[in-house]
Amino acid sequence: MLSTEWKKNLAVMWGIQFIGMSAITGVISFLPLYVTQLGVTGTAAVSVWSGLLMGITSLCAALSNPYWGAKADRRGRKALVKQVLLFFGLIIIAMSFVSNVYQLLILRILQGFCGGFTAAATALVTSMSPPEKIPFTIGMFQSAMIIGAATGPMAGGFVADTFGYRQPFIVFGVLCLCSLVILHFAVTEKYTPSVEKEKTSIWKNIQYVCSLKSVKLLLFIQFLAQFAIQSIGPILPQYIQSLGINHNNIASISGMIIAIAGIASAIASAGIGYINKYVSNKQILVGAALIGALSFIGQLAVDNLTALSLLRALSGLCIGVMVPCSNTIIAYRLPENKRGAAFGITGGAALLGNVLGPISAGLLSLSFGMFSIFGFTALLFFLVFLLLAAQVETVYKTKTAST
Repeated sequence: MLSTEWKKNLAVMWGIQFIGMSAITGVISFLPLYVTQLGVTGTAAVSVWSGLLMGITSLCAALSNPYWGAKADRRGRKALVKQVLLFFGLIIIAMSFVSNVYQLLILRILQGFCGGFTAAATALVTSMSPPEKIPFTIGMFQSAMIIGAATGPMAGGFVADTFGYRQPFIVFGVLCLCSLVILHFAVTEKYTPSVEKEKTSIWKNIQYVCSLKSVKLLLFIQFLAQFAIQSIGPILPQYIQSLGINHNNIASISGMIIAIAGIASAIASAGIGYINKYVSNKQILVGAALIGALSFIGQLAVDNLTALSLLRALSGLCIGVMVPCSNTIIAYRLPENKRGAAFGITGGAALLGNVLGPISAGLLSLSFGMFSIFGFTALLFFLVFLLLAAQVETVYKTKTAST
């Protein structure tokens, strides 16, 4: 019974994670157009408002994620995921009824502060899985996040083009509410916080997680992964043009290359459970960090689209194994009643990478040229490689930390 129950729970949570990430990223493709419809005029003003509306949500989520993760440890992960899905659904639906951009900004801020979905959901799926299946579980769950993040903008754009810019919010909001109902009836959580654990303050749980030496470097890995993904997007169309490609469909080519990296990441994440059977966590992280550094150096030197696509796929593979591998280490190293806080903190680091990636790309491109972002990202990967190589192997073995 147990062997099939955890698989059923994982399948349901995979779908919920996919829907949640699609809802979060679904507005990217049409948000500037919606901003224009709300009365903002001028290319510069639309760009500023669009960037603010996207960035503020990730920033607020980065700040609140550790809180929600630690709260999930105290209240139960399923209850918190249901709460977040309810908030998400109602807030996203409300975005379809705003009459000006200031109302939309307030709702985007609320959406960010009501975050914590991924942290609580990751803690939930790991607590429902057999210990030996945690690498597989986290890898599959990570693939849902990657695929959802890639699919969301396409689905949002299609609904917006077909029915108007307000309708996608209703569609995504209703999907979140439907996910809540499915979660309530289809997933059984056996994790129950004891009275003693409930008395532990959220702040103390966060302090405990941050005090662990092995977690600190893993935070940087989570940050780096999202930084690397988000920093290239803003400059990719111009970089493709610098290769001498001046087709009218530059935007489509850029989207295709981004999709290639996303697909590679999803495949790598889904396969991490099998890789982990034969290669240690440290070996995976060290190898991925080094290859990732080399892939970004290679992207700096390419002279054709095929090479760029292959190297983007390679960097996607590296990122795809680094994120679930670091989460697997956290799941094994920390006691179960601290996992929510840990995933909240690492999730916050990843969201911070979401915010700082595009900002850094803009600043580096302005100061040193767009080629500099590839070199800077490669340098960060190489730094992670050196730090990982210097760590003791036992830090990354699958041994649960004592309470």
